[in-house]
Amino acid sequence: MFVARALRRAPALRSAAPSLACRSLATGPASGGAVSDEMLDKLGTLSTQALVDGLWVMGWPPAMVEGARGLKPGQKCKGRAITLRMVPQRPDIAADKPAGEISPEYEAFELCGPKEVLCISSVGPWESVGGDIKFLRLKQLGLGGLVTDGSVRDTDEILSYGFPCFSHSTTAKQGPAAMQPWECNGVIELGQTNPVVVRPGDAIIGDQDGVVVVPAAAAEKVYEIAHFRETVEGIIKEELVKNPGPPGKYYPFKPPIKPESPLGKLLDSKGVKYYSTRAAPAPRRSTPARFGSGRRQLSTAPPTMRAVVIRENGARTRRVSCGARRRGPSLHASLPLDLAVGPAESLKYETGFPTPSLADGQVLVKNEYTGINFIDTYFRKGDPPPSTQPPPATPSVDASTTLAYSVLGTYCEYTAVPAAKVVQVPDGVGLEQAVACMTQGFTAHYLTNHAHAGLVKPGEWMLIHGVGGGTCQWAAQMAKLKGYKVIGTCPKGKEGVDGATACDELIVTDTIAGTPYEDYSSVDIVGKVMEVTNGEGVKAVIDGIGASTVDISLDSLARRGIFVTFGNASGAVPAFPPIRLIKKSLFMTRPKMLDYVSTREELMMRADEVFGWIASGDLKVGIDKTFDLEDAVAGHQYLEAGKSKGKLLYKI
Repeated sequence: MFVARALRRAPALRSAAPSLACRSLATGPASGGAVSDEMLDKLGTLSTQALVDGLWVMGWPPAMVEGARGLKPGQKCKGRAITLRMVPQRPDIAADKPAGEISPEYEAFELCGPKEVLCISSVGPWESVGGDIKFLRLKQLGLGGLVTDGSVRDTDEILSYGFPCFSHSTTAKQGPAAMQPWECNGVIELGQTNPVVVRPGDAIIGDQDGVVVVPAAAAEKVYEIAHFRETVEGIIKEELVKNPGPPGKYYPFKPPIKPESPLGKLLDSKGVKYYSTRAAPAPRRSTPARFGSGRRQLSTAPPTMRAVVIRENGARTRRVSCGARRRGPSLHASLPLDLAVGPAESLKYETGFPTPSLADGQVLVKNEYTGINFIDTYFRKGDPPPSTQPPPATPSVDASTTLAYSVLGTYCEYTAVPAAKVVQVPDGVGLEQAVACMTQGFTAHYLTNHAHAGLVKPGEWMLIHGVGGGTCQWAAQMAKLKGYKVIGTCPKGKEGVDGATACDELIVTDTIAGTPYEDYSSVDIVGKVMEVTNGEGVKAVIDGIGASTVDISLDSLARRGIFVTFGNASGAVPAFPPIRLIKKSLFMTRPKMLDYVSTREELMMRADEVFGWIASGDLKVGIDKTFDLEDAVAGHQYLEAGKSKGKLLYKI
């Protein structure tokens, strides 16, 4: 509370206002809990209407701050609440409160940063809570957002400050004539007609529709419910676009969803096993139940399943020379591995592995195919570290049945998948092709469309390494479909991909027996790139090879080109000083797919385009070889020996 802190800092106030010293003793705790950065980011992916619906399902009071709108269209904010309470102007109160730098408003300001939203309760909707000079400090602190049920002044200046601002309106009136700051980080109310309570630490989410207060104590449950509802609404919208009709066929929906209802049938047709509470009602609760709690009874999945499991990641043994002491793959191509770590034999086929249980918002998918990806070998070896998916674990990241998805843990019969990550496989696309899409296809899509940040334009040159198989065979085709000119590299024996990828130029290198990458020193790749591009270089390099190609990639770039490194088949890209990029003012990025399918909307955008290309025949999906699940070891050995010329699969 502000009063206790202020009296500690300003002893003179004790004699002037003795009653104030005990005020904080009669109040409860201001904060109602903590919202982690991870949960804050997850809440920020949802719309405010989904969060309102989530609180409604839980039976909580309305939490939208009525009248608070962004100063300009498209503003969004997310952050933990820092609160500031204003009270009407009165001379004796103005004389008693701390002044200057220790005034409650400046105390609140100094608690703010990029993860905080300052919430100011006004005495009226048209009264000013501040303007350009005060809020300049908020700009300096990198404020995550400002929300008030009052107004702000100096609007043009506040807009130039860059932080999101949500207010009732704007005004030219002076605030101090009507009110004064009284308390920092106490419980406040926002909204003049239907006030919403805000406790410090609550999650504040704002978008085009307004601002919602998510109580910290309920944030996790609100997210689970809202996330599932947003997934269901996405399915409803997709269906109404495909088969136009009145939305009332599916609305309103509130748990339990009846299997015989139109919505129940729709979710069943999409493979979303929402499960009904009707067959075996959940026990009575004294508090509102989570959406879908008590729904697990109708699952027909067996208690155990067939799976390929990693019980141990294996010992890490390497030969390190030239003074290198870095953990992980060798620093340079000249530092070979002495012994493969986490050998393929660490994959164990089991028939009694526990079938996963479902959490709210998940569906249980029975897999028919699962992909074999190079990243699976990293998980097998513990790189990323085993904590990502600790043993015993089922590796891989993609699978398909009539649905396709990408999550960790798919070398098995059943996988529990967040419903928002599930994509319906359209007509004209085979299941083998669909599973190939979910990791390699979507990775290639974000690499060629967005990871380069628009620094290469259609008609300009890209260099794509390793177009002989895997992700970059897709990337080369997609780059051509998007209008780029492509130089590809591949090893001898895989020149046939030229017809499938339609590269404008193909540079063929020697092979290195028993490795998944080629001998990039066997050809002057930089020289050939410069020859093809008339000495200018390429505007983007897409590189999944790593240590063996980093120098080639950087030297092949044109002025202000971008190096997109997304894999490390030959070892991780070694650290190098940023000054190295100054020669041509180069850019560099190391993206990952999760950041490019972070919302259902973005996932479906990629799915629609990639599946559409496959169905039309514009994109050729090469399925090189399919192994039985029991032959998991052979699948990894084939991949790591550099034999693949396309997607590898396990048949389950």
